[in-house]
Amino acid sequence: MRFLLFFFILTSSVFAFDPSISTFKERKQTQRIDRYDFSGVFSNLENIDIDARRKKRVEFDLTGEYPLLETLNYEGGFGHLDAKLTGAFPILQVVNFLCTNCAMEFDLGGKWEQSCEINIRGLKEDVVITLPSDVGLVIHTKTSTRGKVIASDQLKKKGWIGFWNKTFIHNPEAEVVLTLNVETSNGRIFFN
Repeated sequence: MRFLLFFFILTSSVFAFDPSISTFKERKQTQRIDRYDFSGVFSNLENIDIDARRKKRVEFDLTGEYPLLETLNYEGGFGHLDAKLTGAFPILQVVNFLCTNCAMEFDLGGKWEQSCEINIRGLKEDVVITLPSDVGLVIHTKTSTRGKVIASDQLKKKGWIGFWNKTFIHNPEAEVVLTLNVETSNGRIFFN
């Protein structure tokens, strides 16, 4: 009985209020969000390198115009990443989002004027990718036995073999083709 009482005291939260107060209002805890906002016109931006390994919740907006942008490198740690690549990228060639234990959501609905390689890596969390419909797609996925790939109906699986490594295609003969390499160990990969 003493152990149970001791355990209850240790695990419970104790709030002591002054009995003479007339009003009490509980405020919600807000979570800190780190934003990388590249909306607008960036006429001289050639490379983006972001080290967000110590950031827990990140919003990344690449929603403007980037006439000289060639590479984008993002390295994250844990938490959640919400990335929007919905701008205009006439010469973007390589995009890397390399994270450890980070849930990731991507919107790749930008104006892609050149073929581009997009590398996305996570370990234990889910990766959700909204794909553009006006370009060709070649998607290589790699998961472990715990991971799973859930693809939309527009994607066709290439070949019939592939338990951990799968390739999906959509309109690969298009003038502009995005090649995605998506890897996760224990998370799921969703393509919308």
